Amino acid sequence: MALFTTAALLLHLVEALLPPLLPFAPGAKMGLSNVVTLLAMVLLSYTDAYLVLLLRCFLGSVFAGNVSSLLYSLPAGVISLTVQLLLYHFLYRFLSVMSISFAGAAVHNAVQVAVASFTVQTNLSLMLPFMLLASVIAGLFVGIVAFFVIKYLPKKFYIDDYKKRPGKEPK
Repeated sequence: MALFTTAALLLHLVEALLPPLLPFAPGAKMGLSNVVTLLAMVLLSYTDAYLVLLLRCFLGSVFAGNVSSLLYSLPAGVISLTVQLLLYHFLYRFLSVMSISFAGAAVHNAVQVAVASFTVQTNLSLMLPFMLLASVIAGLFVGIVAFFVIKYLPKKFYIDDYKKRPGKEPK
C-alpha cells in the first residue's frame, strides 16, 4: 500500500508541474497517478484502491500547495473510481482495462465540471465537450499503461485471492 500510494503521489506531483493536456481545457491533465489507482483496483483490493486514491488526493493537494484542489479532485476521484470498480466487477468479461479507464476519466471530468459549476454558481457545461476530449486521451493512455503492467507483471505480485476476482487476465 505504501509503495502504491508513494508512486501515485509522485506521479501526481510531477504532473502538477506540467502544462494542461489541452490548451483550451484548463486543468485538463493526463491523470498519470490514475494508473496506480487502476493497478491497485486490479492487483490489490477495492478498499486498497480507495485508500490509495484518498491518500493521493489529500497529500497531493497539501504537497502541491493547492488545498482547494481537494474540492475538485476528491469527489471526482471517488465517483470515477466507484464507476470503474462497478464496471470491473460486473462487466470485465466484456470490457477492456482501457475502456474501464476511459469511463473513469469521462466520469471524473464530468464530476469536476459539475463541482466547478456548483462552486462558482455558473453553468460551465459548455466546457464539458472539451473535458471529454481530454478524457479520451487521458483515459486511453492510463488504460494502455495499466494493461501492459497487468499483462507483464508476474502473478506472484497479485493479491492471494486474485483468482476469485473477475477477469483473471486483462484484455
